[in-house]
Amino acid sequence: MRILGKFYDDKNFPRGFNRSGVFTINEASMLENYGRTMRGLQDGSVAPIDESEGQFLAEVNGQQDVISEFGRCWTKYLNRTTTKERRYTLCDSPRRKPKGLYDYDDNDSDDNSIDY
Repeated sequence: MRILGKFYDDKNFPRGFNRSGVFTINEASMLENYGRTMRGLQDGSVAPIDESEGQFLAEVNGQQDVISEFGRCWTKYLNRTTTKERRYTLCDSPRRKPKGLYDYDDNDSDDNSIDY
């Protein structure tokens, strides 16, 4: 695969691929160095010139199973940038103040009451 220049995606990964926590070091390096080529092959603005680029194009278009490192990396990038990620929380209720050792409940007043 040829290098057409550095590839950056400031919209989805403003701190870069390395610092995103999504990609491994090798995947981040691959995206940065070959991302323009992979994007161009997928959208048709760049024609494949060798067998590896043709295989990548077949993998990305679904004509072949994804087996190459370039195909896996680009598929991971596409899944991360094109699908809407859902985030779930375990509890929607407001946080309660935890009772400490010396906090007393007002309902237990008959145990701690002092008669004058």
